[in-house]
Amino acid sequence: MELKITNDKENKLLGRREIGASATYTEKTPTKEEVKEEICKRLSLDPALVEIRQIKQQYGLRMSDITAYSYASKEVMAKLVKVRGKKGAKPEAKSGATAAPEAAAPKPAAKGA
Repeated sequence: MELKITNDKENKLLGRREIGASATYTEKTPTKEEVKEEICKRLSLDPALVEIRQIKQQYGLRMSDITAYSYASKEVMAKLVKVRGKKGAKPEAKSGATAAPEAAAPKPAAKGA
């Protein structure tokens, strides 16, 4: 896989770097882990603070456009990143209104019984 960084912008408001890249490859589309490893190696980033947001393959070509975010700290990352499809991660259950409503009124008796 050949990776070319096309955009590297600092977003001070959100405390992250927004990285755009383009990848060319000869086999299958690279996984998020492969892309993350390559971006971290190229830009000397901590892999724990990098999130690969999107790998979008160009139709009919062996090229992909990549969007990645590198956060300033784990605290900032925890505030901004939602858990999406990670193995073993379960969404938090909402308390209160999730219980089944109990029968509020008794049912009327059948006529002719």
